[in-house]
Parts: sequence; C-alpha cells; structure tokens
Amino acid sequence: MNQPFVGSNNAVEAIKNRRCQSGITLLETLIAMVLGLMVLAGILQFVSRLVEANTTTLKTTRIEQDVRTLMDMMVQDIRPAGQFPGAASDLGMPVRFITDQPTAPTIDGKPLHTGQRGSSLSYAYQEADGKVVRGSFSHDAKTGTIQMHTGTASAPETISDPAFISVTALEFLADSTQIQAGSLGVSLPSVQIRIVAQLKSDPTVERVLIDRVTWRNPVVVP
Repeated sequence: MNQPFVGSNNAVEAIKNRRCQSGITLLETLIAMVLGLMVLAGILQFVSRLVEANTTTLKTTRIEQDVRTLMDMMVQDIRPAGQFPGAASDLGMPVRFITDQPTAPTIDGKPLHTGQRGSSLSYAYQEADGKVVRGSFSHDAKTGTIQMHTGTASAPETISDPAFISVTALEFLADSTQIQAGSLGVSLPSVQIRIVAQLKSDPTVERVLIDRVTWRNPVVVP
C-alpha cells in the first residue's frame, strides 16, 4: 500500500501559505494610486472653478456698486442746476428771471440743445444764501477716470477708483422741452448720462449704466 509523501504535502502547504500572505501586488498599488490621483484632480478642479466663480461674482458686484455710486453722485449734483432762490417770485417777471437765473448748462463748452452729445457737462445753481455754485463732470480718457469740479476748487477731483475700474466712456446726451411764451423761450433741460466701465484687472468684466436727470428750474431765453 502506498504511503503519502510527507515532504510533498509540506511543500504544497508552504505554497498555499505564501500565496495567502503575499497581499497587494505592486501593479495593484500603482492602479490604486492612479485612481486616487484622478479623483483628487477632479475635486481640485471643482474647487478651483467654484473659487473662480465666486471671485468673478464679487468683482461683478463691486463694479456694479462703484458705477452706481458714480451715477448717483452725478445725478444728485446735477439735478439742482438752474435753481435760484428767487425763481418762484420771478416767474411773473421774465426779464428779472432771465437776469437772476444762473449760467445756462453747456456740453463740451457749447450751449445745451436737443440731441447734443459730449463727454463733459458744466452747470450752475444758486444756494439759499445766494451763493452761486458752478460744477462740471468730465471724462479723462488718458487715465480712465471721471473728474468732478465744483465750487471754488482749483483743480478737478477724481471720483472714480483708477486702481479698480477703468471708465472707458462717459457720455452726456441732451434733451430739452421747448415752450414759446410770446417773445420768450422757456425750456426744461434734461440730460441722459451713460457710463461704461471695465475692471482694471479683467477688462472682460464690463458694465454699462444709463440714467437721466432733469433740471429743477426751466431756462428762460429772450
């Protein structure tokens, strides 16, 4: 009767134990690393896009706020143009009204008329104490800024932020409602203001804002 060879059985058991204890192979490790890196790259790309979108949103909000602030400042200062304390009492006396009213507004230094366009506006109004205030807004294309000149200031003031936005266009478009009263002409001037601005750091982010302001008092001309 044949007896089993003990040595051969031990060899088979040793091979089985070696296979069970071998663990993950180098190829399997490399595949796992590649898959992990692919997942990590996808996460990083998603986070990057999220941060970029958030940054763009913040920049867009900031430029909109800045342009809106510029427009509000201009409208607020231009609206009193033409007013003077004696306007109500002078309505029945045209000659006196013409004499007392402040200097008529101009665009690019020329008298305002319907359809006129330009990049600078000058105006004047008289305060309650009789003080005459003269002001102007203009576009400095070289620096990409809006200049404001009011009162007795010796030089214009930059009211836009040149470090953040570049104002590429400032346009005033005049309109006027004309009424003829005998030999006198009465007009109620208004002006459309258009501002175009770009981000200094990203010119592709651009905002255009348009608003209109009407003079508080009419302009009377002989």
